Amino acid sequence: MQTALVTGLNGRLAPHLKLALESAGIDVVRFNRDELAIDNKEQQAEFIASHQIDCIFHLATGPESWLATLASIAFENDIPFLFTSTESVFNPNSRGPFTPEHPADATSDYGRYKINCEETALQANPNTIIARLGWQMFDTFEQDNLLTHVRDMHDEKGYLNASVRWIPAVAFVDHTMQCLLDLMDAEEPGVYHVGGNESGLSFYDIACLIADKFELDWDIREGDDPSRDGRIVDERVPCGDIADALSFDDFDD
Repeated sequence: MQTALVTGLNGRLAPHLKLALESAGIDVVRFNRDELAIDNKEQQAEFIASHQIDCIFHLATGPESWLATLASIAFENDIPFLFTSTESVFNPNSRGPFTPEHPADATSDYGRYKINCEETALQANPNTIIARLGWQMFDTFEQDNLLTHVRDMHDEKGYLNASVRWIPAVAFVDHTMQCLLDLMDAEEPGVYHVGGNESGLSFYDIACLIADKFELDWDIREGDDPSRDGRIVDERVPCGDIADALSFDDFDD
């Protein structure tokens, strides 16, 4: 990789990918929707050629037709293409841990949208790399991430009722971004799971570790709802464990 096109840089995750790419010495080109029409394939193809793009990371949300356009351009020009999906493709009533072979059975609108996106990408480009991600934790209580969600849940009631029977799909964002770079380097098409809870921490465990890590005087109480193993696992994708990120010094306090 020398020059990567990244979509979604106005969102939450793509800026972290940009930092990871630039740290690896890879130039990042932004897909600016004010300058490029997502329904104009010729314009996008010319833009990709003129910037000598040699890989595409599609993290943005948007119409499936745009995804199909980018995926097809990549296929026609032999450019590696990675699309980020989500563990939400699985029904919350299904029990994991989920491997890539588990049927995508979501019933929510968002989950069905992501399933349709995966199918659209593969139809337009059979060489697509699909990376399903879980809940992401950043290194600060800014933006929308695991830390802010848990904090807001606590602050809403003055305490947090955290299930000891829920094992969520969670990962530290820097670990996730490195996995995306590794998947792109490998250039092996298919569906992959980027999971970060190999140790099987419950939501209660995670909340307690967050409180300890950031020295927060939280009232955390054991609960039993929901009761679900929601982890996404994939032995092909080694990812740092969320327990290490919370217990040691993977990021600055």
